[in-house]
Amino acid sequence: MPKQGQWLIGFAKRRITPPLGSQMAGFDARVGISNAVHDDLYVRALVLSDGAIKAALVSVEVIAISAKMSLAIRRQVEHATGIPLSQIFLCATHTHCGPVTLHHFFNQGQPLDEAYLERLTSTVVDTIRQAADALKPRVLKTAMVPCGGIAVNRRTADGLPVDPFAGVLLVEEMTGERVAIGVFYACHTTVLGPNTLSITQDFPFYTLEALRRELGPEVEPFYINGAEGDLSIGHKSDLSAVGVIDSFRTFETAQRLGEKLAQAVLTGMTHLVEEQPLLDVRSAYAPLPLKSYDPLPEMAERRRLAIAALADSKTTLAAKQTALFARIEEYYARLYEESQTPEPKYLPAEIGILRLGGTAFVSLPGEIFVCVALAIRERSPFPRTLFLGLANDYIGYLPDEFASTTSGYEVVASRVPAEAGRVLQQHALQLLEQAREVVCAEGEI
Repeated sequence: MPKQGQWLIGFAKRRITPPLGSQMAGFDARVGISNAVHDDLYVRALVLSDGAIKAALVSVEVIAISAKMSLAIRRQVEHATGIPLSQIFLCATHTHCGPVTLHHFFNQGQPLDEAYLERLTSTVVDTIRQAADALKPRVLKTAMVPCGGIAVNRRTADGLPVDPFAGVLLVEEMTGERVAIGVFYACHTTVLGPNTLSITQDFPFYTLEALRRELGPEVEPFYINGAEGDLSIGHKSDLSAVGVIDSFRTFETAQRLGEKLAQAVLTGMTHLVEEQPLLDVRSAYAPLPLKSYDPLPEMAERRRLAIAALADSKTTLAAKQTALFARIEEYYARLYEESQTPEPKYLPAEIGILRLGGTAFVSLPGEIFVCVALAIRERSPFPRTLFLGLANDYIGYLPDEFASTTSGYEVVASRVPAEAGRVLQQHALQLLEQAREVVCAEGEI
């Protein structure tokens, strides 16, 4: 039996690389199927307990996880391990060089490999169960470390704002040996562009390899994304979305940036703080208002005309963007019409708080703009607040108010208007305050 006041932590990982010849997710402009494996994809699961509450923090190296798949996985894990589904966080890394795991605005009609998705579901469940079976007394440390020169705000002239910190979570044996290290950093994992047909984790592969080299092969690293909605490595989404590929989007760049992130983590490990075994989980559904659209027949006709214009041999970049935006808006108009919620219609977005001692992790169900997250951190009652991007669902983009005045790819590709960010912030801060009250009742952070 564990001693009172002691963390119990287990880790496990399994390979989830799809077969060669698979469809690849993420880029509407991509032509072709996977023809090589640069590096394998994994699910990596960390299960934690303070002796009373259990939670699972899971990195899945795919583009996104739908609400349907997330619910199926979490229900099976709950049945197998007893961990309540609301205390399981499935976080997609958002690689655009992996399998197709859902249908959304960016891949309408792209074939799904249902047999692979069944294997993926069972593998994620088995990995979390294996991590739960490996629970043993261990030490948990966390930090927020300065990190610059990697992510760029792709919608601003000066490349700002970005999240200036990377989160670090370190697990050690009671005797001091390192077991696992988590890296939490907000940036689109899209160094590699639509012309890449190799399966890869993108830049996090090099981050994790560099950490393993430095800390030892017995240490298990994992990566979780953050509020990366408007953050990339410098290319513009309006151009990338229609197949304009900057020359710097190479594996060499991925290696340079990935290793730079690893170095920031290694340098910042001197800031690690040992966390007291206080675990709390809170969750809620934030009712995000939905954009409304013109009647569906009008949106469908707009899409038809825009696509027909592409048949012109003198097609311009603007025409390609117009056609892409028309397809996205018609898709969202259809979802709006099919929504069962009463008027004014809203999107129930699942958010959660995972409190580990003095560090709070806020789960975000899609591609949230960084300003939305930074505002949550600024008002958080915790000394360290980090974000779990693309967690437990994929709602698309959630822009901030400034971006919504300038339109562009991410704004068009959002189902929600600017005020949705305020709604999400309000619900997240309420959950953080509830978690803080538990901390105060149990003792100082």
